[in-house]
Amino acid sequence: MRFASARYVGREEMLYVTFENGDHFLVAAESLVPSDAQLKRSGSRTASRAALLAPPDWSNMRITETGDVLEVPNGDAVIEIPWDRIRSLADPEFRAYLADHAAERARRIGKRIGAMRRETGMSRVALAEKVGVGREVIANLEAGTMEPQSDLIADIAIALGKRLRDLAEE
Repeated sequence: MRFASARYVGREEMLYVTFENGDHFLVAAESLVPSDAQLKRSGSRTASRAALLAPPDWSNMRITETGDVLEVPNGDAVIEIPWDRIRSLADPEFRAYLADHAAERARRIGKRIGAMRRETGMSRVALAEKVGVGREVIANLEAGTMEPQSDLIADIAIALGKRLRDLAEE
């Protein structure tokens, strides 16, 4: 999905975005800019410092060459806002699609983790200990009820003596 235009409406503190397919949305600007807490969690020291020093410069916002990201200057840093972030905030149907897709992905990966664990003859408790998480985490992952984080998936693959791409294969 590509942006056709994006305009900041200052008095309302909203961003008016139009996509090339004609869809358009009005989104609260504050929902698009990461909070200080989010920046610190992501480990972005530069962006975090910049966020503390300067508000986003909406007047110099631009659409990237690829057309799928908005860039907003923020002090010495740039806040990148991908198209799907705006769409997920403003479009309930797209938000539902993402939730369904994430749930299906969690089930698929969980099923694969369980199969790989059984192939190695490892118990859930043993895998949990090797990865450094509780047994419930492994059980929830295998049941597909927990969205797997990439670092945890990598740790599980290593603990099982597998490659990350092995988790994606059926």
